Amino acid sequence: MEPGMSSSTSAIGLSLVKDLSSKAVTLGVTVTLATTALLGASPALAAEPGSDLPPALAPMTALYQTVACDPAGPTGSDATLATQLNSRLNSDMRGYMTAYRVSCAREVVEAVRARGLASRAAVIAITTVIVETHLQNISEEVDHTSLGLFQQQEWWGTRAERLNPAYATNAFLDAMVRKYPNGSWANAPIGDVCQAVQVSAYPDRYQAQAADAQIIVDSLWNSAGPRSEDVPISGDWNNDGIDTVGVFRPSNSTFYLRDTNSGDATRIFKFGHGPSGDIPVAGDWNNDGYDSVGVFRPSNSTWYLTNGTTTATNTTDHEFKFGHGPSGDQPVAGDWNNNGYDSVGVFRPSNSTWYLTNGTTTATNTTDHEYIFGHGPSGDIAIPGRWIKNSNTTPGVRRPSNNTVYLRNTNNGGPVDTQFVYGI
Repeated sequence: MEPGMSSSTSAIGLSLVKDLSSKAVTLGVTVTLATTALLGASPALAAEPGSDLPPALAPMTALYQTVACDPAGPTGSDATLATQLNSRLNSDMRGYMTAYRVSCAREVVEAVRARGLASRAAVIAITTVIVETHLQNISEEVDHTSLGLFQQQEWWGTRAERLNPAYATNAFLDAMVRKYPNGSWANAPIGDVCQAVQVSAYPDRYQAQAADAQIIVDSLWNSAGPRSEDVPISGDWNNDGIDTVGVFRPSNSTFYLRDTNSGDATRIFKFGHGPSGDIPVAGDWNNDGYDSVGVFRPSNSTWYLTNGTTTATNTTDHEFKFGHGPSGDQPVAGDWNNNGYDSVGVFRPSNSTWYLTNGTTTATNTTDHEYIFGHGPSGDIAIPGRWIKNSNTTPGVRRPSNNTVYLRNTNNGGPVDTQFVYGI
């Protein structure tokens, strides 16, 4: 099979698993459908757990091993929308939408939105996922090595990547824009675009689901865009010497990072647990030249840091307690001792005190720098930085009440070295 073909739709897709011939499997499907028709039941009711058929050919009730699309799980809004959609859809998914399936659709739509593509791209992606997996993130290899929402084989990415909805969706979109350059996918029939990417042995299956995909996308699109909850961060994500922007979205614990200060998010991955009140930070924790991210969880005063900014590497590489989150501590990060490693700290507004550590491990996260700077009760917001070239990171605060920035050039208490008005 050529790269880009999803195995569940390969030309020999019916001869898979237990060495059954294509004729035998085809016959089995025919007999099942005929029997249920004679009994007046739907094919879904005749399904058995653990179907050997590829998901694209299996009844709706066939059971496969799945993993969460959203690590935080389905939401109450997902459940409400599932109930609404079950009476509005008209094809395969009618009556089968669940909070889990809506959460999977939501993750796909969010990935398309984050990339900056029009909603039609989301309709194309959702149409494909309806056909391939009935909106399930399948974690077992039923059809060759296929995994995930799009049933992508091993050449599409690692197991972790293919089971990550953001990565899988972007891999699908990458193939789509290659096959339909200059935005031509926007005007082509949806079923044709799906088929061009998936290279299915059953090309007519996609267009039949496009109308329902449109309904699903219309229901999710407006809630998937930029939100007021997004927390801005910045860092040098690709080691090109230039800091670029990103946001952390607490509701889905997802980072959206750009490698340039224009265009789409180029890195999308989940890390932390936003609903727990996690606050994002960024820094070069391992001195490799790449800034990566982390979160400070005030409820337990714990830091969770990762050395990577891709779906394959966003594991927790550093976890330790520092600060006292319930006191309203503001998390900060920087290279406090100019050794090339960023570490963390907190600014405590209640006493205007900075507590900084030079380490990011449980053995070294002692308070290495402690001093008073700023005036927390005035609402000061911590903004540390390298205010002198080739120096270490030192404190700064912005006071919203007078739009004034106050900077200090050393990590000790003392007078303000620089101050100016900035902002309105």
